[in-house]
Amino acid sequence: AQAAAQPGMQPAPEPLAIVNSLEDIAALADANRDMAFKVQFKRHVRLVSLEQGKLEIALGNDAPRTLTGDLVDRLTRWTGRRWMVMVSRETGGKTLAEAETAERETVLNDARADPVVSAILSRFPGARIIDVRMPEALAEEGGADFEAAPPPADDETDN
Repeated sequence: AQAAAQPGMQPAPEPLAIVNSLEDIAALADANRDMAFKVQFKRHVRLVSLEQGKLEIALGNDAPRTLTGDLVDRLTRWTGRRWMVMVSRETGGKTLAEAETAERETVLNDARADPVVSAILSRFPGARIIDVRMPEALAEEGGADFEAAPPPADDETDN
């Protein structure tokens, strides 16, 4: 037999947001327009483990002393649930900033290795790659920075 709900008891509220990764926390900082926190978070926090309501991290040597408390406060406000954040002695993974830098270097190295790009770079001494955008990313951003005009039709005449 199921126990009937007791008067005065309310079900636990649904969380405002679910956090499954460091990227989710950075996205919450974006959504809440907390850029100063986001920058510190991305530079200094390394993930050790994550469960809903419980986060274990490692911090960089130059992390602000208030970062852990700030993280608890923001996670609690942004998700609508209490969080426990523990600082571990383990190294943890890469910070988000380190992961983004590594990904950018990989993309630039891949571009340099492309035969067409390599030929262009060798043809123009001093030329360098400053950014790489994938066609999929351009489509998500609303298209390329240029628009091609359709070719004129041969059978169009002014009558």
